[in-house]
Amino acid sequence: MKIRDVMSRQVFVVSLDTTFRELWKIISKRHVNAIPVIDANKKLVGIITREDLLKSIYPDYKDFIDDFSSASDFEHMEEKVKDLLTIRAKNLMSRRVIYTREETPVMRALSRMIVRRVNQLPVLNAKNAVVGVVTKGDVFYALFRKHMK
Repeated sequence: MKIRDVMSRQVFVVSLDTTFRELWKIISKRHVNAIPVIDANKKLVGIITREDLLKSIYPDYKDFIDDFSSASDFEHMEEKVKDLLTIRAKNLMSRRVIYTREETPVMRALSRMIVRRVNQLPVLNAKNAVVGVVTKGDVFYALFRKHMK
């Protein structure tokens, strides 16, 4: 079985200039955990996860160590959220994207997800365009459906 047989073809991609506000809307309304980022040529250049967005809201551990007394300044944290709303995808995304191809065997893609500790992979075609996304759940469901009949 190949990834093309189990992947979701409904994939939401964003551009490098997509704002934090737009990213959050996609992730929360579409119930996705990651969004591939593409350039003007529709090539995959990064990925943004729900965790990437959440990490940008919460203070870094270094902030706690530097000034433990102000670490509980939740009003300041809330003001920081307002500043984030205009940050762009290019500033938040991870440029090291683990992906798979349509022709990849499902067990190889699942192995890649497990080893790399990711829950989903963008799927690229021969022209390096994003054509889908596959999750661990997609693979498990397809395997059990095929072998547990």
